[in-house]
Amino acid sequence: MHQDGKKLVVLFIVVAVAVSGCQTKVETPAETPAQTAGLSLPTETVRVWATIASDSVTTPSPTPTARPISSQLQGRIAFHSDRDGSLEIYVMNADGSTVSRLTNDPAVDVFPAWSPNGDKIAFTSDRDGYPDIFIINPDGTNLTKLTNSPSNDALPAWSPGGTHIAYVSDRDGNDEIYTVRVNGGEPVRLTNDASQDLFPNWSPDGEWIMFTSTRDVNSEIYKIRIDGTELIRLTNEPAADSNPVWSPDGSRIAFSSRRDGFANLFVMNADGTNQTQLTFYKSIVEVPSWSPDGLEIAFASDMEGSRDIFVISSNGAELNRLTNNLQEDFYPSWSPQLSYLEASINEPTAAPGGVCINSDDPLYGFSPENPIKIGFDPRVEGTEESACLPWLLGPQGQPVSTVLIDEVRIDDTKLCQVSVTYEGQGSAGDIMYFDVFNFEQPKAPQGYTCGSPVEYLKAVTAALY
Repeated sequence: MHQDGKKLVVLFIVVAVAVSGCQTKVETPAETPAQTAGLSLPTETVRVWATIASDSVTTPSPTPTARPISSQLQGRIAFHSDRDGSLEIYVMNADGSTVSRLTNDPAVDVFPAWSPNGDKIAFTSDRDGYPDIFIINPDGTNLTKLTNSPSNDALPAWSPGGTHIAYVSDRDGNDEIYTVRVNGGEPVRLTNDASQDLFPNWSPDGEWIMFTSTRDVNSEIYKIRIDGTELIRLTNEPAADSNPVWSPDGSRIAFSSRRDGFANLFVMNADGTNQTQLTFYKSIVEVPSWSPDGLEIAFASDMEGSRDIFVISSNGAELNRLTNNLQEDFYPSWSPQLSYLEASINEPTAAPGGVCINSDDPLYGFSPENPIKIGFDPRVEGTEESACLPWLLGPQGQPVSTVLIDEVRIDDTKLCQVSVTYEGQGSAGDIMYFDVFNFEQPKAPQGYTCGSPVEYLKAVTAALY
């Protein structure tokens, strides 16, 4: 995966509220979306500006310490976490009990989204080499693949009827919103702008898709009709607004904003009015998800250390912490009204490939035309140069050390030429090449063996962060 093409993958963990910037208002004449055979390719849409003045939020005094939520929380919450070594999909009851793991794969499994009737969960996985949209039953069975593209497909969102999924893809060069039928068919492109269009969310009446976009310089919230017409901007702030999600009755929108200097949780009416700040933390509060009755909102935050899942009442007065883990628990998705799990779901069997395998190509890793595609520069990530491949061992399991010889550029790809040595090698070391721009599930070159599966999974996850 090219470094420039990794922006959706970087989104997997670290980008929930886009970077803010100066705001420029650009009016665009209305044009009718062009239609091409088999695929809708809008050229431009009518922009309607919500009448929201900049800095329209009156920030009240910080809320006192919230009391625990007293009502019975409904349904279940899906989320992704790296608590077991790689990013997987989990589900728990809405009170934080009975946490169960749904996926078990060395790939990155992220961005869960419940179907409207709670019988399916869509998510993003790169288990076949590129991020695609997959669907799974809420007990971890019946995994199916919905999209199949060498591009990055991510951030799925179900239509209220359960017949379509909206998602983000860069298959046409930059991040746009697409829709696809759940039972198959060609994807339809909904947006067409040189900016990033992210975080789609379907309105409960099925008429609109809301999303985040940087089309007017900084990140703001928009909605567009499902036929690609009538683009309406809902927020107008110098700070970044992101992660919008409709309440179940369609009357309100929860979103994240940096307008007080930190990423905090806000709510507003469906037309963009009455924007109200719910949290006042000097941390990150992101990725809101409404409870099925609309009385609470789940979100992820690092307010108490690592990122965990919290639930707050929709008036901001009550707060529960659901997870407490040293690793990252992120991207909560609240189910419709499902019964609580009475017992944990059986953990799925690990998928093949949890430990790397040996390449059958004698030139793999030893040739600049056939490098190991690790997809990131370990030195940039803070790894010591001598240990940039902790998952790779010598033929008898000896730890290897690497020394950078040169950086080689072939076309638009940067390769690191390194010397790889291990104890008892009996030579000056092998010369290998690592591709730091592109990623494939790495293999061990011939004459080497695979090491710790934990280290291997950490390396794969680091490449896809």
